[in-house]
Amino acid sequence: MTSRPPVISVNSVVQVADYPPGATYGPRTLPNYELLWILSGSARWRTEVYDDAGVRQATVEEDLRPGIVALARRGNRDAYIWDCDRPSRHAYVHFQIEDFGGLGDASSWPSVRSQSDPSLLDGLCTYLLDLAGVPSSSVRGHSDRLVATMLEVFLSAPAGQSREEMPDAVRRLVDHVATVWARSGPRIISVPELAAAANLSAGHLHRLFRERYACGPAYALDLIRLARAATALLRTNATIAEIASDCGYSNPYHFSRRFSLAYGQPPGSFRRRRQLTDPLAPVREAGLLPVARRLLEAALSETAVHPLTTLL
Repeated sequence: MTSRPPVISVNSVVQVADYPPGATYGPRTLPNYELLWILSGSARWRTEVYDDAGVRQATVEEDLRPGIVALARRGNRDAYIWDCDRPSRHAYVHFQIEDFGGLGDASSWPSVRSQSDPSLLDGLCTYLLDLAGVPSSSVRGHSDRLVATMLEVFLSAPAGQSREEMPDAVRRLVDHVATVWARSGPRIISVPELAAAANLSAGHLHRLFRERYACGPAYALDLIRLARAATALLRTNATIAEIASDCGYSNPYHFSRRFSLAYGQPPGSFRRRRQLTDPLAPVREAGLLPVARRLLEAALSETAVHPLTTLL
């Protein structure tokens, strides 16, 4: 936590808003700060970032979905494109910062983080929602303190260290796969070869992956290749056949079948949704992002269609 707590004034208790499929909101320029988290549906969040002198510094886009908390900063200009296929609901709270305490420079603050990373953030989101039905006059001071704590946790808690750590055996396996993929691009590597690289038996390697990632090592690598393909579908004009080949699939039919199993829709449908899909969802849900980051960087060093590592 920070050395000196901030002093925050909440504009109102937590609010909940609903949007029909395909709705948009904004652009707006924020006169204060806002913490927001998705309860259902999803959104594409576009923010124009300004400095204290009112000069635009950058434009940032984020995919918001359940499990993600977003922090919108005063003075920035943002807009939302809500899920095209289903209604969306989000909770939010606006607040002023009277004293920044030890929060540091707002320009360096992250804009999103996992609601469960750390788990305290998830608990604060739930508790603030519980207060939504209570008259604001009776909980205003309490809400001020809770939101100040939530902001401190959002900004200063360790970011998922346990998720970033890999067992030594997995690290050895990843190093081997990274070397192979850097040389020849993403491709299938046999389980016996993976087990030998990890210095484990095939059975032990399967148990390790299932306990940590809820899938076997071959499927974990398949998900990572599919994440590369999903990003290329959204961010390039390459054909599905070209993407399938670049990601190590023998033919477009086999690629489409594997993709549909992982993402719940074929590659063409996924591409048409473009702005409202998360290309890394399966690897995020499996806890494979640290593994994916290392392997996709390796694959991209020689044969990239698209700089996917910018999304990791």
